[in-house]
Amino acid sequence: MIAETEDAIINQIKAAAAATPGLGYKLPNVASYGGELDDGLAEVVRAFPAVWVTYAGSGKPRPYGTEGKKWYVPATFAVMVGARNVRGERSTRHGVKVGAQITEVGVYQMLKDIGLLLINQDFGLAISRLVPGATKTLYNTKLNGQAMAVFVREFHTGFIEAQPRVPIDVTDPDWLKLGMNYYLAPDDGNADASDTVTLNP
Repeated sequence: MIAETEDAIINQIKAAAAATPGLGYKLPNVASYGGELDDGLAEVVRAFPAVWVTYAGSGKPRPYGTEGKKWYVPATFAVMVGARNVRGERSTRHGVKVGAQITEVGVYQMLKDIGLLLINQDFGLAISRLVPGATKTLYNTKLNGQAMAVFVREFHTGFIEAQPRVPIDVTDPDWLKLGMNYYLAPDDGNADASDTVTLNP
């Protein structure tokens, strides 16, 4: 369910970016996070604007139902957005518009749009609808004369984790016997007769 949810988030953002009119700006890089921000910012910045999605972890599962075989697992996913701009740090966050047209997108707009795309979505999966979480700054600085900003926003969901059923071995002798009790009216709670039937394997 974790992998399916991560893929669904990525596909939702990609579909919106490719649609017409869609987001209203190009978003060529949407992917599962693979440590890109740790490998060297100089290379990564060339791919901005970019969005990465990753599984951020789970909380403590809590019992679900009364059988003791199912748990509700709260899960958190993180969406990172990055933008750059030669105009300065403010433009990396606010972007640049000509009238209503976004000519250079900023991280604030990306965060807003991704929130609209994801909040209350379950993508047809067996998960709770996504709810918004905390938003944090990862980078807001200059690199090689260009301003860059990377923010991360969390989205919370959850799913049911069930203990697999143990298959019944029909050749087990204990499963080849059927015990029956008979109660006559008025019923005093005690069996008036009992019987055991042996089944053919």
